[in-house]
Amino acid sequence: MGIGIFWVLLAAIMLGFYAFPSKFVKNYAVENLWSGFWLLAMFVVPIISTLFLVEGLGATYDQVPNSIFASIFALSILWGIGNLLWGISISKIGMALGFSLLIGVATLTGSLLPFFMGGADKLATPGGMLILGGIFVIMLGIIANGKAGLLRETNNDTAKDTTTKNNMRNGIILCVVGGISAAGFNLAYHVADNIGHIGQISQEQYSSSPWIARLAVMLPSFIGSGIAIMVYFAYQLTKNKSWENFNKKESPKNLLLLLIMAIVYCASLIIYGLGAYELGPLGTSVGFAIFQTGCIMVANILGYFTGEWDNASKKSKNWMFGGLAIMSLGIIIIAVGNGIQ
Repeated sequence: MGIGIFWVLLAAIMLGFYAFPSKFVKNYAVENLWSGFWLLAMFVVPIISTLFLVEGLGATYDQVPNSIFASIFALSILWGIGNLLWGISISKIGMALGFSLLIGVATLTGSLLPFFMGGADKLATPGGMLILGGIFVIMLGIIANGKAGLLRETNNDTAKDTTTKNNMRNGIILCVVGGISAAGFNLAYHVADNIGHIGQISQEQYSSSPWIARLAVMLPSFIGSGIAIMVYFAYQLTKNKSWENFNKKESPKNLLLLLIMAIVYCASLIIYGLGAYELGPLGTSVGFAIFQTGCIMVANILGYFTGEWDNASKKSKNWMFGGLAIMSLGIIIIAVGNGIQ
């Protein structure tokens, strides 16, 4: 169990850092930066890695019912939509509330639904109840984190009060829909690994190591999500006439930076999958709650040490540290519950 938690927390740390190289991308519009990143992260890196490393990939997939792939594809498209709604909703209601609300909904949805997709019998056990309790403790920590962010924005001289009621209402709706959609990542993984047994087939029949088998598990999800994302960005690039930016002299350096981002991003998700596998039958519930919580904690800690909280009030910082403490407690409760299982 301990190694599973280690992998999941490592994945969260990596996901917290993956976007750092984007600070050095020059002369790209937003749609150039993110379309390039998603193309590499959803197609190029996972496809090449999986084809190169996974033995018997085609034969493994041949043993999986088409209905499983249809479910994976549908859920991964939801994941892609969730990724898109993330940015749109934050632009409407602000980073603090948007980030916390979307992550909170995704954590709740992505952690609880796997219980009812093959693990419902474990819900009423002592371990299951502890895991459930830990998830709700984490939710309290996320709420505290959101409160801290709202206080920080209120005290920030650059904060703007021009958000209309309609924008706020629409932004909250988008956050809820985006959070539910973003949970499609974990549900697609659960269907592929725990119901479709893609990882088990790859490990037992083709002697793949657990982490390599996770590549086979996740490849269909990457592709499904990537299709949804690239349709949107192709539209944005065409609408804004931004395709020509890819011909600028900075493009080789920019694309190298985006490739680094894509490798770290993909690696973090594969490592998460390895952690969920190591955590056992309830790994997708336990692992996802810890993973999402870890991402929030990393984002807050990075923000604190890079000056984002320098002008924040003492009250907002107290809420932030309190939220981190509560989320840490939630992780401990979940770990104990999974250990009992």
